[in-house]
Amino acid sequence: MYKPQAKPDFNIPEIVSQFSTPLIIYSINELNRKITELKSVIPAGSQLLYSVKANPMPFVINLLKHAGLGFEVASAGELHQLIKLKVCPERIVLGGPIKSKEAIASGLQNNILSYNVESEQDLLNIMRAANLPLNISLRINPDFSNRSSEIKMGGISSQFGIDENQLIPLIRKYRNVVNINGLFMFAGSQFFDAQKIIQNTSFLIEFAEKHKDEFNQLDFLDFGGGFGIVESANQPGLNMSMLKSGLDDLFESKEQFLDTIKYKFFESGRYLTASSAILVSRVLDIKYSKGKKYILLDTGINHLGIRQLDLRTRESFISTVKEYHEHSPAILTGATCTPIDVIQSENDFPDVAIDDLVLIHNVGAYTATLSPYNFCGYTYPAEVSVNARGDVSLIRERGDIKKSSGPGYK
Repeated sequence: MYKPQAKPDFNIPEIVSQFSTPLIIYSINELNRKITELKSVIPAGSQLLYSVKANPMPFVINLLKHAGLGFEVASAGELHQLIKLKVCPERIVLGGPIKSKEAIASGLQNNILSYNVESEQDLLNIMRAANLPLNISLRINPDFSNRSSEIKMGGISSQFGIDENQLIPLIRKYRNVVNINGLFMFAGSQFFDAQKIIQNTSFLIEFAEKHKDEFNQLDFLDFGGGFGIVESANQPGLNMSMLKSGLDDLFESKEQFLDTIKYKFFESGRYLTASSAILVSRVLDIKYSKGKKYILLDTGINHLGIRQLDLRTRESFISTVKEYHEHSPAILTGATCTPIDVIQSENDFPDVAIDDLVLIHNVGAYTATLSPYNFCGYTYPAEVSVNARGDVSLIRERGDIKKSSGPGYK
């Protein structure tokens, strides 16, 4: 059964008349709401880091910067973006499973706050480039597995982090030659069980407290995050009041130890930005083939990228601007010339007409940066923001196929 989504609090047809489709619209109200909510959930004395990979749009970075967040970057490109936007380097942590020479050099040149290290080789690469003391946090891959997370990054065989049984020997090997003063854990993403996030946080605190004497000085704890945000109709919501209460109780019970830790971080990307944006598309064609109905849109894999794989395999947050009395099974596809460009597998959907508008919700994270914009000669959509007064600002112009024959082509 088709379930209509909540209507945005701005006039979509009016905005589309000015900027056409496909079009990404950001709600500043929603982005600010998520920032306020998550900052209120993490315990007093801890700080929120934004994972830039979720959405590196300058508009998003600047808003988060003014909200007082720190930033986690995973490449030289992301770090350059933040420096260009005048983010204070002391609010930047460099992560990623292995850091390039360019990323390390840029981190050293700009005196960033810290480095989250994920292997012995990663540590050696930083040590060879640096002639000064740095803040180094080691990422632990715990022995336990969080089976409730949709995206698992710890407790399993992984390219991420240092296995729990290897971490203390690594500290002992290098603690007298480099300033290893922190621990980092990110066990997974999209946790919808508050207790799992609390348990992850508790594990890192207890591990750090047990092994604090292995460090010359333990200054940093990065608990990761993985805060789950609903992106499809079959996902439960994360109980934020339960999460806040549990984290507060945990921090209070470990207050004496945690007071010795200068920096206590939680990270988020998806939770902060996903629900802030919708992708507005237009129906280009409606056709029937061998008993099935196809609705072709002017967006698709070229704008939805890896997100599209989620959309096609489960009931997704796709809605319409108009109200429709009739619904029927339909397959939503993009217009690119590939059979994998299926936005939504066959599902009950309103009986739209050609030129009607279709909305794809929750595209504010892991959409733009994971999309093959130039596939089939297409390009990226325009992006705009809407503030509380309803004022619309262009934050990225639509790509012009006449000005470029492809990325980097001469």
